[in-house]
Amino acid sequence: MLELHERTAVLSAAVTVEEVEEFVSWLRRTPRARVNLRNCNHLHTAAFQAILAFRPKISATPVDTFLATQLLPVLSPHKSFAATEETHDDDRDAG
Repeated sequence: MLELHERTAVLSAAVTVEEVEEFVSWLRRTPRARVNLRNCNHLHTAAFQAILAFRPKISATPVDTFLATQLLPVLSPHKSFAATEETHDDDRDAG
């Protein structure tokens, strides 16, 4: 599921290939984009590739152990995420 806000995309549950085009378009037009993966438990590889290509800030890391162990090591060498346990605030923008 994909929720797009002014500066934050919230990816939760399963993010499917059908949502990727909208996600990429949003990433293209959103400067300093942030992505919240906290409740994501399945990320289509095309969505993952979009994250790798655009390098948005990961504002909340996945709680799902498998996704976190597969995704975060690939992103960490590039310092593209800054989430900690405290970084699980509500990333939904008011506008």
